[in-house]
Amino acid sequence: MKQSLQVARIFGIPIEINYSWIVIFILITWSLASGYYPLFLPSRQEYVYWLAAGISAILLFVSLLLHELSHSLVAIRNGIPIKKISLFIFGGVAQMEKEPDTSVIELKIAIAGPACSLFIALICLAAFVVLNRTNAHPMVTSMVFYIAIVNMSIVVFNSIPGFPLDGGRILRAMIWKFNNNLKTATRIATYLGRFFSYAIMLAGLFFLSQKEYLSGIWLLVLGLFLHEAAEMSYQQLILKKALVGVQVKEIMSEDVISVPPDLSLDKLVNDYFFKHRHMGFPVVDNGLLKGIVTLHSVKEFPRDQWSSTSVFQALTPVRQDLVVCPESDCLEALLQVTKSGLGRLLVVDHGRLVGIITQRGLVRFFEIKTHLCS
Repeated sequence: MKQSLQVARIFGIPIEINYSWIVIFILITWSLASGYYPLFLPSRQEYVYWLAAGISAILLFVSLLLHELSHSLVAIRNGIPIKKISLFIFGGVAQMEKEPDTSVIELKIAIAGPACSLFIALICLAAFVVLNRTNAHPMVTSMVFYIAIVNMSIVVFNSIPGFPLDGGRILRAMIWKFNNNLKTATRIATYLGRFFSYAIMLAGLFFLSQKEYLSGIWLLVLGLFLHEAAEMSYQQLILKKALVGVQVKEIMSEDVISVPPDLSLDKLVNDYFFKHRHMGFPVVDNGLLKGIVTLHSVKEFPRDQWSSTSVFQALTPVRQDLVVCPESDCLEALLQVTKSGLGRLLVVDHGRLVGIITQRGLVRFFEIKTHLCS
């Protein structure tokens, strides 16, 4: 099941909203309608508060989107494609297809987001001053002030020097520039990210002790998210360093057990699944790959039909996401095998099966290489 909904495409970049963002949208709208706007707009009808709150929540969405677009446009300008921008309960993320090649590019991309948010905040503060002096409608004035505060908060939070926040990426770029070692720079920035995540969680516990339950729970969840994001980002870097540049043909298994398409399912089960204990087998006819047959596809047929049903009737035809070239990069293969959900990829050269590579094998190779190089 998809967890995000694509709502737009800007500068060729798909914009997705994670369904978790609905939660924060509702919470923000409710808190503004019940607290912020009654304070700034006293003695108004209830619908006025909810209208202003709803518009403000949408403007928050726009602010986060502009923040991530700034990162994305600078990345694209420096030769780094952006897969998509996702907005979720804790903010947003621009998914780059590769990491920056130099510390200077990393610094440019990291600074772009906070710089955009700071610019919006200053513009809104200036507009707030002008609107106050011209006796503009209080709802407009209060909304402009809210957007200024929101964007300034985005700047402050993202400036925390802990990876993977923008401040952590800026710090990583500076350390990387100084010692010319991306792994060390990421490790230091990740440690700081963990430290600040613990500090945020401690603040959450403090608020809970003061019976400020909403703030306390929110800070605890935010701290946990930051901790997990820091750990995951560092592991992804190590994974990329271990697998990038290694070709599939270097670690694939050439001893592939295949089955003919005319084999019956009962023989497939007894002679292959029980004997070799694999979850799937490639189907080959006259040296050419026809597809793959899995235990799951066999179970779709009633047991009493296995003797009269051939492998050809149960196989999954060859698809682009099931095969990989011998010269493909192992990191790309790992991403591909994860998406396919079958746990294995067939290595094909000009239509002929030459090997097989599994998700378990890729992970095992990563573990061995990491231990040897650490």
